[in-house]
Amino acid sequence: MKLLAVDTSCDESCAAIIDTDRWALLSDVIHSHVDSMKKFGGIVPEIASREHLRGLPLAVHEALELAQLKPTDIDHYVVTNRPGLIGALLVGLSFTKSLAFASQKPFSTLNHIEAHLFSPLLTTLEGKKAPPFPWLACVVSGGHTEIFHVESLFNYTWLGGTLDDAAGEAFDKVGKLLQLSYPAGPKIDKWARESATQEHRSRHKFPKARTESHTLSFSGLKTAVALQVKKTDLSNSDEVLSIAASAQEAILDAIVDKLLHSQQILGVPTLVLTGGVACNSRLREKLPQAHFPSPKHCSDNAAMVALLAGYYAKDNRLKIEPWSATAYPSLDSFSPHSMGEK
Repeated sequence: MKLLAVDTSCDESCAAIIDTDRWALLSDVIHSHVDSMKKFGGIVPEIASREHLRGLPLAVHEALELAQLKPTDIDHYVVTNRPGLIGALLVGLSFTKSLAFASQKPFSTLNHIEAHLFSPLLTTLEGKKAPPFPWLACVVSGGHTEIFHVESLFNYTWLGGTLDDAAGEAFDKVGKLLQLSYPAGPKIDKWARESATQEHRSRHKFPKARTESHTLSFSGLKTAVALQVKKTDLSNSDEVLSIAASAQEAILDAIVDKLLHSQQILGVPTLVLTGGVACNSRLREKLPQAHFPSPKHCSDNAAMVALLAGYYAKDNRLKIEPWSATAYPSLDSFSPHSMGEK
């Protein structure tokens, strides 16, 4: 079976094709719209929707071209319809429905976070071993910081997550306070990696919230950074670097400490991280024992959606949706029911 998957949950138009018979990824295309968001200092939902109207047809055309296929060669179409920016999701859903209808093929919807959760299994498409179950997994991105206990494929429990800002959102807010251009997370990571010393990283003792169980909080850190910036000369690049590097340490240490604590409580040997913040080089340095997808497949992509659809298909669980299927900006819960079939 050849599956074409689409993801438009935020500001990337993504398309990928998987052949489940050969268990091979035939194409994997990402059209980022970050440049369109830079002048606004962040993601503007209406602009994101308009960019998808332009970018998604190009991404799908490129994916088909790379796979040397026509739309009618696709056996099943798949699209993420939750969670995300509602306008962006509706663009992807409507376009995928149209392709499926015109090609007289079925289509299915999947959960964007569940696709992230199982993205470490993309190594199987390259003939490599996957991280052994069970996992203590964290989806850490601009919009989510969620912790899961994954016992096996499709058998997992949401343990908890951020009580306020997501980790990626905290990075962007720190960057905005320091007058760094959007997106701030990769810029802080690169700047700190290339220029920060241990003294820069420890100059400011920004707080790490003491939260219960498997939860995190970054709002206090954001406030502490804002107070420090008020009394800082931002023309002093060394001081700006120290605030950025110290804030990064606080954000990442909060994640690392919580995950290691959760891993110890559950006694789970395998630690997995994915999502855009999992691209951070300092985070990878702090958790050398953890499993990370490639940076391309940590941030939003359709390969992970195609992979998840492939596993659903192999398990005869890929539910064909009616043409009335719609999109959902958020979830009531992260239970397997809400993450999988709706």
